[in-house]
Amino acid sequence: MKAVTLMVLAVLGSLRPAAAQPDYAVAHIPAALKSRADAVVRYEEIVVDMLSPTNVRYRVDRAVTVFNPSGEERARLVIHYDKATAIKQISGSVYDEMGFQLRKFTKRDCRDESAVSNFSLYEDSRVKHFLPAMAGYPYTVAYSYEVVLKQNLIIPAWRPEAYWDVAVQRSQYTFICAEADEVRISATNYDGEPVRRLDKGRRALTWAVDNLPARRYEPYSPDPETYKPMVRIAPVHFDYYKHRGQYSNWEELGNWMSGALLSEGTALPAKTVAEVKALVGGLAGDREKAAELYRYMQRKTRYVSVQIGIGGFRPTAAAVVEGLGYGDCKGLVNYMRALLAVVDIPSYYCVVEAGNAKRDIRADFASMDQGNHVILCVPFDQDTVWLECTSQRLPFGFLGSFTDDRTVWACMPEGGRLLRTPAYAAPVSTQERHADLQLAEDGTLSGHMRTIFSGGQYDNHLDIAESSGTGQVKLLKAAYDVDHIGFEHIDYQKQEGDSPTLAESLDITMPRYAPSSGNQAFLLPNIFNKQFSMPNLNNRKQDVYVNRGYTDEDHFTYTLPTGYTVVGGPWDITLNSPFGCYELTMEQEGDQLSYRRRLVLKGGTYPAERYAELCKFINDVSVFDHRKVVFTKK
Repeated sequence: MKAVTLMVLAVLGSLRPAAAQPDYAVAHIPAALKSRADAVVRYEEIVVDMLSPTNVRYRVDRAVTVFNPSGEERARLVIHYDKATAIKQISGSVYDEMGFQLRKFTKRDCRDESAVSNFSLYEDSRVKHFLPAMAGYPYTVAYSYEVVLKQNLIIPAWRPEAYWDVAVQRSQYTFICAEADEVRISATNYDGEPVRRLDKGRRALTWAVDNLPARRYEPYSPDPETYKPMVRIAPVHFDYYKHRGQYSNWEELGNWMSGALLSEGTALPAKTVAEVKALVGGLAGDREKAAELYRYMQRKTRYVSVQIGIGGFRPTAAAVVEGLGYGDCKGLVNYMRALLAVVDIPSYYCVVEAGNAKRDIRADFASMDQGNHVILCVPFDQDTVWLECTSQRLPFGFLGSFTDDRTVWACMPEGGRLLRTPAYAAPVSTQERHADLQLAEDGTLSGHMRTIFSGGQYDNHLDIAESSGTGQVKLLKAAYDVDHIGFEHIDYQKQEGDSPTLAESLDITMPRYAPSSGNQAFLLPNIFNKQFSMPNLNNRKQDVYVNRGYTDEDHFTYTLPTGYTVVGGPWDITLNSPFGCYELTMEQEGDQLSYRRRLVLKGGTYPAERYAELCKFINDVSVFDHRKVVFTKK
């Protein structure tokens, strides 16, 4: 789903005469801010002036100095706009290293194009953007702009540390409203209180930060919102596309959402109602009926992003989705909700922050700018089922790694409520691989391999399973990245149920995989599941966060040419760590080489000082994963 949040990724400052500009001379940047920085935000002032619920002025002045190609995108101006957002002015200048003005630009110099994404059918938004074409570094881009928001349900948040490897010399954010306006404020990871001013019945609050050095990326870091400064503002009384309301918590926001945006649009054509009732007429339980209707929905529809209407928040009517055969996440959830309502099965429209990295809807601060996707919750007497309605391939009751293990916002007739989606912990998120391979004298490996994916790893190869022909082979070669690898007799089988599995069966051939030199041959037995090393970091700042745990097991049997003997004897390795465990065995018996590997990584959050332990564990695993077997040949 689309939030009407302005995505402003640029920098601007006041226009100056074409003389040396000491403020923008690179020499005037403190040395501490240049360290590890691809760019520096020299100055940023954001002012949000809520004159009325339908007239919110958003003004930005920003200047950014770019040091190298990696910092260029940090100097790009990007302004999204739609029917509820009008751009009033854009102006700016580009400066050289000494601070001399090179050129000016205005609104006319910006590119204007549709904001349609490559997976969207159409959207009611456009984007203006600008980035100067520069031949060398460093340089500074400064610009200012103003937009008018015709709604106040979503007020743009302040995130002064928006990027890794970008330092901030000065950033400030001011929110202005009438003294009588009720607003809720969430200021996280900000030391101190805002500066407050009152003038002629209007109040202003200002937050500011100075001299923030560039942050280096730290592997296994938690969600940046847990440690970077951010200010969110939510007016209690709002106006949004001519829909008025008020809320102070999730319950009240859910009340408005249910009444204003979800109360209508669930009616289905009489023909569909009759078809649905006949489809489930012979089924006794509500769970069986819901499963059948979910498969019915998957057969009849497909996902297409359609971000229009009421700022992208109101779902397309169920009858329209029925007629078109497609919809976005909101429309498909609403359609599934309508199908279930035909047979009196209640369900809840749920907003979630989707993505491989888990992010919760914040329990302590209700706001409409949280969440980017919609799923469906179906409560039964004995359990609760969650449905991903945009997928034609996920089994009933399975969400996968896109929306698992996070807090979501459920919109119910009695109001909003926070729920939690299922978690797929390490013991159930498994990848189990068995292979019987033959090694030829010329080093070619060939044979059969079978892999079973389950839990949080169920969808590891789901894209491949749903493909066919040359497209499927291309995806397999990307997944199993070995030179000249070939595949035959490709087969996938799904096992649905409470713990669904995907079974992959392949015949594989790898020419010249095990090279020879004189009377020796060399084999890397861990062909497909090698752990790669991670950097040692001194003075780590952030907690260690393992986003999701998993269990991988590999059982490979190699049939060797006559006369091949392992040098160095069998392997028997066990590593234990607070983060998991690793077991590796290798032994030869006759012409059979047996290789077994098991890695368990536990999800969770750990203190920053434990990073060295995680690093040692992962790097030790990497060493053993890349260990080669050496054979002598008679």
